[in-house]
Amino acid sequence: MLLNPTIIIVSIIVAVAAVTAAWISPTAIIAVIAAVIAAGAAITAAWISRSIKISEFRQKWIDDLRNDISAYVGVAEEWFRKWEEINPLPSEEKERRARDEEFQIANKAGVILWRIKQRFNPEINPYKSQDDEFLQSLVDLLNPGKVAPGNIGPSWQHLADDAVEKARKILKREWEVTKKVQIPCPSDFELRCRKSHGALPPS
Repeated sequence: MLLNPTIIIVSIIVAVAAVTAAWISPTAIIAVIAAVIAAGAAITAAWISRSIKISEFRQKWIDDLRNDISAYVGVAEEWFRKWEEINPLPSEEKERRARDEEFQIANKAGVILWRIKQRFNPEINPYKSQDDEFLQSLVDLLNPGKVAPGNIGPSWQHLADDAVEKARKILKREWEVTKKVQIPCPSDFELRCRKSHGALPPS
């Protein structure tokens, strides 16, 4: 967790001053206790502020993802209905209408899909398998080869329902993380020193 360096420095100065006073006058132990409490309060306030801000960012991430998933499934269905309409046509007309009508819808769906993909961590993590399966289920909605011949409509709807169910599990997972109260540990705290040329990278 990044803490305001000013808060930490002031807290340290107050604590050192109080300890010095206590060394000179044992009766000043109350000042030491007050300084420790003040330093703890400052760090706790910074941690609470950070936790609230992170929760706000995560909530926005969840809301934006939910909206994009809904939009994508809607556009993917629009594309599928157009493909279903065009596919039986003679090859020349089919090619023309696919170029003039179907491509634009597929491109719109592709833009939303790319935006969804960018919200997921591409690195190895505990949820990568689940995330990859979900993303693949979205890709399948634009793949006619995934629907069963002779049962095209219900088959595509089954794919869409499966993708939505996977999305619900991921959204619930992220919501559970968002509403948890995170207890700070030493590795959460980081003080960054600044020089004239900019911030130094953490050691």
